[in-house]
This record gives sequence, structure tokens and C-alpha cells, in this order.
Amino acid sequence: MTSVTVTSETGGTLPTNLKAGATLKLGAKATYTDGTSSMATSQATFTSLDTAIATVNGNTLTLIKEGTAKVTATIGAKTSGTTTIPVAAAA
Repeated sequence: MTSVTVTSETGGTLPTNLKAGATLKLGAKATYTDGTSSMATSQATFTSLDTAIATVNGNTLTLIKEGTAKVTATIGAKTSGTTTIPVAAAA
């Protein structure tokens, strides 16, 4: 495996219009040395880098307050780059 990418649970791009109080199911895409890729969510460990803004339980991201959620996914020894998700104030 050459890289890990944080995605939505279905493998798509993450939304950019989320508000505090929302939840989001995360996914992880693994890319391999032969150039192929596949969803590997069940093998990933997700981490929130600022638990005051968002927390992770399994692959569910819970947005707590306005700010920028920063998330990584790790599969084995490979960790994704930091994915940022803007969080607006709750309505």
C-alpha cells in the first residue's frame, strides 16, 4: 500500500457545508503499488486531531463546535495526510 485517503463512507468527497451537531460517516481509500485502489474503511483507524471541534467513534465523526475538523486515517503503518472539514455554527 502506498497511501491512505480519508473519504466519505461511500468513497466520495467529503461535504463542506456541515454544522456543529452533525455527524458524518467517514471512509478510507487505500492505494496500492500497482496503482489500484479500494475502500478499506473496516481496516482503518480514524483520529480527530482537535477533539474540542470533532470526535471520532469508529468511522463516525461528530462535529461539536464551529471551526475546522482535522482528521486522519491509519491502516497498518500508513497514515493519511490531514483532511480538513469546515464546521459552521449550529443554526
